[in-house]
Amino acid sequence: MKETHNNVLVIDNKPEELGPLLKLLTEFGWNIDIKKPSLTLSSTLLNINPDIIIINTAITDCTELAISIKTKSPDVYLIALTDKDPMDRSVMELRDQIYDIISTPLNPSALGMVLKRADHFARLQNNLKKNRSEIATSAQKIADERVETERFLAVHQVIDRMSSFLVKVIEDIHGGIKYFNELPFFVSIHDRELRILAANPAYYKHIGNMIHHKSWEIYTGKRATRNACPVGLTLNTGTVKSTRALVKYKSGAKVPVTVHTYPIYNNEGDVEFALEVFAGAKEVKDLAHEIHSTQQRYQLLFDSVPNHIAVLDRRFHLTAINKKFKTDFGDHTDKNFFDVLRPAVFPAYRDPITQTVRKGTPHQGEMIMIDQNGIQYNMMAWTSPIKTAAGKLIQVLVIFADITELRKLQTNLAAIGLMVSTVSHDLKGSLTGLDAGLYLIETGFYREKPGRIEEGLDVVKLMVERIRKLVYDILYSAKERELDLEQSSVLQFAGDVAANIDIRIRGAGIEFQCDFKPELGMFKIDMNLLRTALMNILENAVEACIEDTSKDTHLIKFKIARKNNQVLIEIADNGSGIMKGSTKHLFDLFYSSKGHKGTGLGLFITKRVILKHGGNISVESEPGQGTKFTISIPGTKT
Repeated sequence: MKETHNNVLVIDNKPEELGPLLKLLTEFGWNIDIKKPSLTLSSTLLNINPDIIIINTAITDCTELAISIKTKSPDVYLIALTDKDPMDRSVMELRDQIYDIISTPLNPSALGMVLKRADHFARLQNNLKKNRSEIATSAQKIADERVETERFLAVHQVIDRMSSFLVKVIEDIHGGIKYFNELPFFVSIHDRELRILAANPAYYKHIGNMIHHKSWEIYTGKRATRNACPVGLTLNTGTVKSTRALVKYKSGAKVPVTVHTYPIYNNEGDVEFALEVFAGAKEVKDLAHEIHSTQQRYQLLFDSVPNHIAVLDRRFHLTAINKKFKTDFGDHTDKNFFDVLRPAVFPAYRDPITQTVRKGTPHQGEMIMIDQNGIQYNMMAWTSPIKTAAGKLIQVLVIFADITELRKLQTNLAAIGLMVSTVSHDLKGSLTGLDAGLYLIETGFYREKPGRIEEGLDVVKLMVERIRKLVYDILYSAKERELDLEQSSVLQFAGDVAANIDIRIRGAGIEFQCDFKPELGMFKIDMNLLRTALMNILENAVEACIEDTSKDTHLIKFKIARKNNQVLIEIADNGSGIMKGSTKHLFDLFYSSKGHKGTGLGLFITKRVILKHGGNISVESEPGQGTKFTISIPGTKT
């Protein structure tokens, strides 16, 4: 067969089973690359640059991968490899992405026809790309010629405007010199090829007509070279330069001057021209002193602002920062802003800085940023675009106000308010329960009904225990306390916890299974705190089973084992479970999956206690199926 040298990419989970297909592709003269499917595969297509892709429909997420490939490379010829009927649903889902189908087992004749069509398509695509390139080149040439003409006109306008500007400067400084052209003050514009494009009349009068001459030809001595002349230095570095040099007047005189050169940027932010200004030493010295004083005043103002200020270019690189920014985040001039301060939760491309770069309009908004040390800041950002006279955005000024402490204060106040609300609600319920218990006791005495008195006492005990637990939870969450560690038997501790909760569980009609492995050994714990932590989980399990009305029987498992010097505790129930998305907040302060029925303190305290013991806690839950807590506590050698 005729060699075509098309690049073909085959995507399959089992490339070892592709022998017959690969053999036919090789005989057809194609360059073959084989890849297994992955989420990042479509992003690497630019490096592979295939003309044709064959994708096996049996791979997982085939349709999503095909859509991603066509999104990244819309011109690629995509072929589906399948052992199913072409009208099968899995194949039909690909109809908007694929151009052809190869059925297995392979039919060489049918495959040959598919490959010929693919080859023809690839050739058409390549010819189209070639034609596009030729058209683009021709259009670019025409555009360059037009730009060159406009550039020449613009240069002369710059000279005229610069002359007018300097007249005003000289009038302000010297008080009444009205005719700029009578001064030995020379202004010229140079391009990147170091050619003189335009000059003011004073330049013509004293230096001569040097238009289209090289920039260094007006100098004598060491500055009379391409790289050493003032314009060459500025174009090479892209910075403002002040250079001592000897200038040759057309009269033959050699005059020492200080030459000031400035880069002129185009709308894309690249240096396009260089402005060259020089005069007698005294005039330039006076002007330089004035400029320096002005720069100092503005820099002082810039650094005196108590906020963080940064100036970014269109590529988000820092071009200037004030003292406050430099002190808090370091001197990162020329670095990408988002490498210095990374967005934490702000939606991608929705921050005020990106919005201003994209739209060229002022924006403001709160940004949560993380610095290079991992410290999080809440920053209120105000952005302002800096544009050229033509309205082209070149830079963005950003002023930040650090509101981190304000947000912490708001969070703390909100937390306190939530705690007061939840505690008040829980306390109100407990007091209502006490009233009910006292009523039962009182009516039992009057009516001589011991059963009612006993029932009332049980209610009172339950409410008193609930209030006591609530007070302990508040005290523990509000104030740190040191652990009262003591060497304890794991088995005895487990039995103590089980005995404390057993009556409550069985009284609710729930089966309670304890599985304590032998040789659990010892661990060093604060028995009261750890018992409270485990009781919180067990009581939650009881409530979850009581609330679940979808099952006839409920079960709570309490298992303890020892592995690699770790005491492993598992508490599981088959109750109502926890909604998806809630487990990650389960241990947050004041978060309760029980709504107004919970204070949000129990599991927060439980995790805090376990972490202080050097342990870990995790949770797994499925709505309607149940919840399992897994805890590990370091053991001690026996």
